[in-house]
Amino acid sequence: MRQIVPIIRVSCCSLVAILAVSLAVAAVTPDQKKELKDIGSDVSKVTNLISKKKYDEAEKELKDLEKRLETLIKEGKVPETDSAVKPIRLQLDKAKAQFAKASGKGTVSFARDIAPIFVDKCVGCHTDGDAKGGLRLDTYAAMAMGGRSGQLLQERNAQASLLVQKLVVPNPQQRMPKGGEALKEAQIQAIVSWVNEGAKFDGANPNAELASLDKKPAAPPPRVDVVKATGNEKVSFMRDLMPELMDTCGRCHNDQQKRSGFSVTSFEKVMQGGTSGRVVIPGSLEASRMWRLVNGDDTPVMPAGNMTGVTRKWYNSLKTWIEEGAKFDGDDPKKPFPTLAQREAAALALLTPAQWIEKRKKETSEQWKKTYQNTEPTIRDSAEFLIYGDVAAERLEQVEKWATEQANSLKSSFGVKESQLWKGKLAIFVFKDRFGYEEFNQSVHRREVPREVMGHSEVSATMEEALIAMQDIGDAATESVPGMHVNVIEHITGAFLKRGGGSTLPDWVIRGTGLALANQHSKGNPYLVKMPAQAAEILREARMEKPEDIFGNGTFSPGEVGPIGFTLVDFMLRRGGPPSFGQFVKKLQGGEKAEPALKAVYGVDGKTLALGYSNSLPTGAKKPGKK
Repeated sequence: MRQIVPIIRVSCCSLVAILAVSLAVAAVTPDQKKELKDIGSDVSKVTNLISKKKYDEAEKELKDLEKRLETLIKEGKVPETDSAVKPIRLQLDKAKAQFAKASGKGTVSFARDIAPIFVDKCVGCHTDGDAKGGLRLDTYAAMAMGGRSGQLLQERNAQASLLVQKLVVPNPQQRMPKGGEALKEAQIQAIVSWVNEGAKFDGANPNAELASLDKKPAAPPPRVDVVKATGNEKVSFMRDLMPELMDTCGRCHNDQQKRSGFSVTSFEKVMQGGTSGRVVIPGSLEASRMWRLVNGDDTPVMPAGNMTGVTRKWYNSLKTWIEEGAKFDGDDPKKPFPTLAQREAAALALLTPAQWIEKRKKETSEQWKKTYQNTEPTIRDSAEFLIYGDVAAERLEQVEKWATEQANSLKSSFGVKESQLWKGKLAIFVFKDRFGYEEFNQSVHRREVPREVMGHSEVSATMEEALIAMQDIGDAATESVPGMHVNVIEHITGAFLKRGGGSTLPDWVIRGTGLALANQHSKGNPYLVKMPAQAAEILREARMEKPEDIFGNGTFSPGEVGPIGFTLVDFMLRRGGPPSFGQFVKKLQGGEKAEPALKAVYGVDGKTLALGYSNSLPTGAKKPGKK
């Protein structure tokens, strides 16, 4: 939902003053009106000095006029919003912008003056991996794109810029940085001036991370002495503190965002501290800023915005660890701490095959109970699959037969040597009606599912999750229902593709491959026969500006992915054969983007292949990119 941001109708410099000055309503006296008129007249003289390139004189006059106006506002308690003040302030701001543009003196540097503010205050919540509100502030290019609330910047108009409005809104719940202290007056003034000067970028690369733009040489980090643990301590840093430190504090204090110059990604960096100095002083709670922030003795209380990441156990462990001398029980203080995903993967790697199966059985049972608390499932346990359903045992036996045939076919086609495709087996849920399938999605995945989606697969890279859920749609195929055999083939194929890097595969590849393989077993299936015409209509309505967007992920809705994926995979199989399509899929699984993968395998760019695909569809399909 688009966030509604209040428009603050004040002049540019009053955006700074509003944070520090109580704007008591007072009538402008005759003397004050005369002073405002004189300031306006003197501003006009300054513009003449600028046009004559007398920049030193103009700069001195501007500073004097700024001081006179501020004195009148503060000492006379005249609000910035007063109709007599607003035009003078606007006139002065325009003169300052004119001076900056003409002389180059006094110009605010984005790289030197603005980027460090964003790195310290904003990037922690607005970066590539965690873009709150769909807004990234970790590069200038991303900032210029804006977020879900719209454009962030209005060049040469700080008053109308969403960025400035969010920094000065009086309500702390709406003001940015969220959950943190308001920016200092000088910081807001710098941003206001930068916007009014055109919001220009003065770095070498607008796509570079803001942290790399500051031209000032970084001071060397302080040297810290690491005291090794003896093994007799009550608290283990690596076991009791590191995981929560990384998972909670690391959201804002990492090597990419480094709010307040502080990173918790290694023990050495934790002990070095940030811009405020060292945050952990061994043996002294009072001198350790980390403890004071967590304990609420200093502000802002950490973690910023909430305390959900700090458990009572972790709180007590931090206290004891500092009191015991903040000792280190890891291998190398310089070595980066493992991420949550890395720790989970390491724990899973230690499981034996029997433990994997036990884990899958336990989780599958729990997922069933989330869906049906009072309904006992029919269960079929085979070498490759763990099948739960509310259908007859004979139906599960048929599903197992189809699933096993397709798994063996995939093993043979892709040259897979493992005896078991999914660690701990693949869980398959079969629901006799639509209610059961939708209830599973809501209770397990906490999501709604479109009516045209009759099954799905979820397989994580570590195989911690490996499941298929399907509605039993019967064996009769129609234009709107593919039949259960096709449903099984499609989702077994999807689960297979996801096991080898499926998180990097577009949805059209996963669905399309499954449907294309199902078509080999179900020639003339009316559901599949209709798809080329459906794909043609989807493209006709899509009105894409770039044909190559077809190959991206998220271009089409869940209801559109099936027809587009089936026809696009079928086209690529006919264009280069199964070996070429297999190479293309492997490149995507390896993290390569679609465009270079297409050029490497098919020898053409995405636009050319997309146009060829659209031309292969039934007559009347509108070519992508044409309006």
